[in-house]
Amino acid sequence: MRQLQQGEAAAAGPLWDHFCRRLTQLARGRLPRGIRGVYDEDDVANSAFHSLFAAVQQQRAAALDDRDSLWRLLVVIAERKISNRLRDERAAKRDVQRTVASACFDGLDGDGAGLDMLASREPTPDFACEVAETCDGLMSQLGDDTLREIARLRLENFAPIEIASKLNVTRRTVHRKLLEIRKVWGDKTEDG
Repeated sequence: MRQLQQGEAAAAGPLWDHFCRRLTQLARGRLPRGIRGVYDEDDVANSAFHSLFAAVQQQRAAALDDRDSLWRLLVVIAERKISNRLRDERAAKRDVQRTVASACFDGLDGDGAGLDMLASREPTPDFACEVAETCDGLMSQLGDDTLREIARLRLENFAPIEIASKLNVTRRTVHRKLLEIRKVWGDKTEDG
């Protein structure tokens, strides 16, 4: 600890080696399974050690004369890290369970459609009509047939090199035209 307080970064290695496994085991027991996909025991240990080492170097850590006092401090830091992260993840704006449940039962727009929209892989006639009208409107905004053909091929998931080959133009021409299409469509969607 004295070496760390004096700014010797290499002193962190033995402390890490000694405490890391115990700290990750402790964190694993405290973290709910649902959160481990975004924040796991390794994240807790890394963050706790980072905070500890920063506090020691800035001389904000209390007297840590032995391994037991260091371990107790690491546990407190880890517990606070876990508690803070759980609070953040369970906040209404981030609560995955609440968001998924809401989307399933209320629909994404609160229209009550939710699970009913998943009943079929086929789009509803109204939705298909709306998509067709939107595509027609976007295509009509493009200035010439070449732009419309490049846009159609790209929407059909052809790669730029494949489009260049089909239209007998260079790949650079296709990229330039795609940028032009994005600009036209981007300007139109930002306006209205």
